[in-house]
Amino acid sequence: MDKVFVVEDSSFFSSLLKKEIEGKLGYEVIIAQTLAEAKSIVESGEHDFFFSILDLTLPDASDNEVVDYILSKGMSAAVFTSNMTSEMRKNILDKKIVDYVYKDDPSSLTYVLSLVERLQKNSGLTALVVDDSSTTRKFIASLLSSYRFTVIEAENGDEALKIIKSTPDLSLVITDYEMPWMNGVDMIRKIRASKTKAQLPIIGLSAAGDSEMSARFIKTGANDFLTKPFEQEEFFYRVNQTVEFAEQVRTLNDLATRDFLTGLYNRRFVMDTGQQLIANRDRGNISLAVAMMDIDFFKKVNDTYGHEAGDLVLKAVADLLSSMFRETDIVGRLGGEEFGVITVNLEPEKLMEVFERLRKAIEETMVDIGDQEISVTMSIGICTEALPTLEEMLNSADTLLYEAKEGGRNKVVIQS
Repeated sequence: MDKVFVVEDSSFFSSLLKKEIEGKLGYEVIIAQTLAEAKSIVESGEHDFFFSILDLTLPDASDNEVVDYILSKGMSAAVFTSNMTSEMRKNILDKKIVDYVYKDDPSSLTYVLSLVERLQKNSGLTALVVDDSSTTRKFIASLLSSYRFTVIEAENGDEALKIIKSTPDLSLVITDYEMPWMNGVDMIRKIRASKTKAQLPIIGLSAAGDSEMSARFIKTGANDFLTKPFEQEEFFYRVNQTVEFAEQVRTLNDLATRDFLTGLYNRRFVMDTGQQLIANRDRGNISLAVAMMDIDFFKKVNDTYGHEAGDLVLKAVADLLSSMFRETDIVGRLGGEEFGVITVNLEPEKLMEVFERLRKAIEETMVDIGDQEISVTMSIGICTEALPTLEEMLNSADTLLYEAKEGGRNKVVIQS
């Protein structure tokens, strides 16, 4: 379980933070009330904290000592305080804390919870910083690292494009405008030829902070724009806003295109995308095969073990399907216990091998349904004929699936 470290001498605030973080986010909270206690807990080595929430004034430390100590251990931290002067704010932000939160603000607890949740999500994200100035790159990288991003650096647009091509799980790009060989706007234009704002969010930077520069970035495809130099708080706000926007769009897209139970593509997506692939095939660009698959005796699973067990079986089969096909293939749940796969450019001699391997993997998989393990089998029909529409290819595959059922089930029948 992920752990949050709270260093706070007020029992009221520490108990409140512990209750809310553990209850709403599920992270374990460890509390220290003094600097000495905090040092003892950290140096015991018993806990691996991904984040710390620190009070500035403790019985044995009143001058940011706890902040200095926690940061010296390479830990991310935010300050939770009831008092903050302009000088104190500048001082702690210069130390590269993640943020500060006022205790007496009614919305502070909600903000702390959202901050902790955001940081945990960031720990799985990778950001690319593009700037020809090594000093600027290192500064931005340090900010992102304190926000728990994994950071990659590039000193120009050409290098950045190569990194983007080789790093499919990239979650954010922050780029300067003025760079040798290719400026930031031209680089964004090339990125947007293949990746949308939701797929790869981009924040533009420039010391020329006029409205024209901002407009150029936004019109070319940047999600946001910041003028250098910027306030650390504004930087983190813009990063959060940009990343969360992309996540929300992807979530909405998944709701529209994914089956809610298995996470596979839904029938509508399979039909729409499949017909586009048919058109591409007809132009001579690709070859296609369409498979229909059905879990054998699935009604008996539901009747014998209950619908929850049936759902677990569907998920297990879906996981196998996802793991055994390529990103270029379309794998979907068409309804009930029925699944479909559209394979792209899979050699005819490989088709039987791939689907036979799938059939055997399903047969050998034991599904844990709580009090016992059960197994199922699957029948598969594969259409290889280049019929005019996806519907016709699915119907042909369905006929072959019926032959597999009639032939004893747990079989693969491919068009001869």
